[in-house]
Amino acid sequence: MAEQESPRFYICRRHLVPRAEPGHCPDCELELIECRPGDPDDPCRRPRMDSKGRVLTRAPLWWLRLTLGELSDRWEEE
Repeated sequence: MAEQESPRFYICRRHLVPRAEPGHCPDCELELIECRPGDPDDPCRRPRMDSKGRVLTRAPLWWLRLTLGELSDRWEEE
């Protein structure tokens, strides 16, 4: 059975409008960023939570990793 690729879409960092194809935002001309949020059960789709289960951010982990880069790695180590 062929391995299925996780869903992919492209989004403008400023307007957060998703698109199916890569390119530039029609409103602001910023390059769209590629997003692969993982499979539906992937833990990276959940928001960041503390050890007691309290939500620390509304953003899912995949978005934090994509937009914060190395900073999100350090944040997850805490």
